[in-house]
Amino acid sequence: VSDLIRACADVGTEQFKAELLATAIAQQLATTLAQQLRVGQAAGKCFSCGQEGHLKWQCPKRTSGPGAARTPPRPCPRCQKGFHWSNQCRSKFDKNGNRLPKLGNSERGARSGAPQ
Repeated sequence: VSDLIRACADVGTEQFKAELLATAIAQQLATTLAQQLRVGQAAGKCFSCGQEGHLKWQCPKRTSGPGAARTPPRPCPRCQKGFHWSNQCRSKFDKNGNRLPKLGNSERGARSGAPQ
């Protein structure tokens, strides 16, 4: 009974609150550090290859860095020469040697009635 009285006497004191807060912070810090150490060994599955142990951006089977670009399945619809996207096409002639129109609105320029 005296132990119970002694234990209850400490509840509510500033020292008890400080010790309780220190214990809670130490537990949270230990959990956070453990999670940060596991970042290199991600617990989830990769969305690229489906294997466990890494994330998509860490996947060894990807061709290059983050957001690796895919090559198109068909030749460029603009020049018909290479396997690149038409918005990346820089060819001046198509596969038959015909001159291609310039990209964008470089021929038109700014409208004359546009406010400046």
